[in-house]
Amino acid sequence: MFLSTLYPYFLESNSFLVQDIVFGRDCGVHDLNRNRGRDGEFHKKYENYRMYPDKFFEYTRMSVETFDYILINIQPELGKKVNADRILSAAEKLFLTLRFLSVGMTFRSLAQSYSLGRSTVAKTIYQTLKAIWKKLVIQHMSPKLTSEVLSEISDMFFSRWQFPNCVGAIDGKHFRIQKPPRSGNPYNYKKNFSLVLQAVSDADYKFSVIEIGGKGRQSDGGTFHFSKFNELLTNNRFHMPPPRRLPGSNILLPHVLVGNEAYPLKTYLMRPFPSSTLDDSKRIFNKRLSRAQVTIDCAYGIMTNKWRIFLKPMETDTKHAKLIIKAGCLLHNIVREKDGNSDPDFRRYMSSKSTSNQVITSRRNNRATLQAINIRNHFKDYFVTYE
Repeated sequence: MFLSTLYPYFLESNSFLVQDIVFGRDCGVHDLNRNRGRDGEFHKKYENYRMYPDKFFEYTRMSVETFDYILINIQPELGKKVNADRILSAAEKLFLTLRFLSVGMTFRSLAQSYSLGRSTVAKTIYQTLKAIWKKLVIQHMSPKLTSEVLSEISDMFFSRWQFPNCVGAIDGKHFRIQKPPRSGNPYNYKKNFSLVLQAVSDADYKFSVIEIGGKGRQSDGGTFHFSKFNELLTNNRFHMPPPRRLPGSNILLPHVLVGNEAYPLKTYLMRPFPSSTLDDSKRIFNKRLSRAQVTIDCAYGIMTNKWRIFLKPMETDTKHAKLIIKAGCLLHNIVREKDGNSDPDFRRYMSSKSTSNQVITSRRNNRATLQAINIRNHFKDYFVTYE
């Protein structure tokens, strides 16, 4: 699901000519690439790997069936040639793009493997990612989170994570990029240049809201404060379901998001109690909140372990880095929906994740309204009663 009014469309100009597109521009077909129909990686592996699902998964990080589902949907968008001398099938474009995401190979390395020019590889990947976003975002990141959809998410959060009236877990993540020209703003506390993805997950580790564009030097709370998503929430334009009684009680409370200690306490956003004030009842609340909060942590973990391009700085310009991030989120949702818990990457990540159930606590107590404080206290009292 995706909130279309949130996403900052990529209108910013490319402030420098990136080397992955411009440097070494293809001029005709190199002699080494003339036999790509015989020597290129696609022609060597694609049909063979389709007969061995485990090999196909190792290469693309998805099942043959999910690959075919994506291919059928984007094929009409991939009919254009990326170069006057190159004719690539839609299957080859998708196969190449998934390899780029899953391994994080450079355009130069992929060009050698596929017997293509470097700029042809770059253009192909960007064309394919745009097609995936255009044709599949409606089905897998809804353009509008209605009150009804959010109510269904809330039901699932209570069923799976025992946190009622919760419509999502929110957190931010830094994605490293190469140093932009005349830069400074994206410089973060780890002395990297980064873009910040602010995302909300549902109860099944899928992204329901994404927004890219925070400055790397900002905290998650600071990124949230200046986000379009926060503006929607503050102005009551997020279509929150109406208040509902907590299961098995007469306590009427609003629907909320859950966040970690970096986020402010709001009537629509719950955060943990500060560690300095903890008693047994507050510990119980923090434990329940941590249980729900883990969904966004796992969503990020599953995605970045599947699409390993996100484990190192992206060697491209800011505009294309944003395209890669949002397409990665969308592909994460597609694989999650299509391959489900049978996805080996999902099983591997969940089995490796600590089962210690670490409880998050707050180091500081951001200013909050009395109404927000009362709402959190009502949740706390409910959890104590129904623990």
